[in-house]
Parts: sequence; C-alpha cells; structure tokens
Amino acid sequence: MGISRNLAVLALGGMMLTSAAAAADAPADPYEQTNREIFDFNMGLDRAVMRPVARGYRTVAPEPLRLGVSNALENLTEPRTLINNILQGDGEAAWNTFMRFMINSTVGIGGLFDVTTAGNFHRRKEDFGQTLAVWGYESGAYIMLPVFGPSTGRDTVGFVVDSVTDPFNLVFGFVPTAARTGTAMVDKRSEVIEEFEVLEDTAIDLYASVRTLYYQNRENAIRNGAPPPLDDLYRDLELEKSVEVSFPRAQNN
Repeated sequence: MGISRNLAVLALGGMMLTSAAAAADAPADPYEQTNREIFDFNMGLDRAVMRPVARGYRTVAPEPLRLGVSNALENLTEPRTLINNILQGDGEAAWNTFMRFMINSTVGIGGLFDVTTAGNFHRRKEDFGQTLAVWGYESGAYIMLPVFGPSTGRDTVGFVVDSVTDPFNLVFGFVPTAARTGTAMVDKRSEVIEEFEVLEDTAIDLYASVRTLYYQNRENAIRNGAPPPLDDLYRDLELEKSVEVSFPRAQNN
C-alpha cells in the first residue's frame, strides 16, 4: 500500500483520465480538505526523496536485474495472497498461489525468475481489503494516508491486518520486513517515472485524478478483472454519452 506502489498502479491506469470521469467515479470523500493537505505532503516527499532515489536505482541497475528484484519481491507476497485466497473461499486461486510460490521459490531461485506464468499459473495478488469486500463490507470514506498514499476505510483496516499477519514479518521480524517494503517502494516507483509525470502534467486536478484511479483500480482488483455489475455498466454508458455531448467527435468530410 506504499505510495510508490499506488503511484505505479495509478500512472499505468490513468493516462486517458477525463475530469468528467473523475467526478462520476470518485468515492465518498468527507475529509477532502485534510486529505488534500496530506496528498500535498506525500507529493513533496515523492519529489524530494522517492523520485530521485528511483531514478538513481534505474540508472545503476540494469533492466534484467530490476526484473529479478521485482519478481523476488512479488514472490515474497505470495503467502499473504494465499491466506486471503483461503479467507475468500477461493480454492482454485489458493492452489494457483501455492504452486506459484513453491515453484518460483525453488526452480525460480528464490523468485528471481517467474517460471510459473509460462505454466499458466498467473499472478493475482489479494489482500485483506479485497477479502473484506468479498465478505460484503463497503469501502467507506476515502482516506489519504501519510507516506502510504490513497486508501479507504476498508482498505486501511485491510492494510493493518495484512501488516500484522504477514508471514514474512512473523518469520523474519520488523527490520527485514521494513527493508523489503522500502526496496519494493523504490522498485515500483522506478517503473513509472515518466508515466506519472505525464499524469501530473495532464490532469486538471491531480488529487481528484489519483482518487478516482485508486477507486477504479481497487474495484477492478476486487472483481479480479471481471466486468462490472450491470448498474455500473449503465452508469458508465451514461457517462460516455455525457462526455460525447461535451466533446463531440470530429466529423469526417
């Protein structure tokens, strides 16, 4: 849930965001004034620390090494995903996650190589925030966490539970877990430097864009990429119509 991970997701998902979509899809934000202040702090921290460190990492580490680091870091999150697969009652996903972790940890040399995707064991990350959603809990208010970035009431509870019950943390303790988290933040931030800069330059309201993109990406993760419910589809169709009215397509002569 670190700011760099969220920036990576948001940047990759939001290059074509419109202000109309931002208004339509945003979750409840009763603490917007405070959230905006925290967002400004987070962006200042990103510009002063995370972005320069991420640039330096990408400069000194060749792409194959960065890919191996990313794979290994993702592999370390598989036990947490497995726990949430089980809590969600998804036996097929639990088996998939178990096989990914066992094969990549051995044949893939500690997860440096993702050898399971070619074998049709695809990565599908789960967390306790998603588990709460599967259990029927609403997302709650939008919350901008210091350092860790965008969240909701539900996802904040999920973040705390995942942190406390993370098998890596329980086995190795705080210091290795903090080192893993810091490395993952730099790694994720390095992947989307240019993409997020484009989002910064093109978004009418960067805070609102980040809020909407976070909400959309979380909803997609909860549905595991499945199409949204019919009421969401109808809402999106109405949104598309309103955008076309505001910005009519050019007519061919």
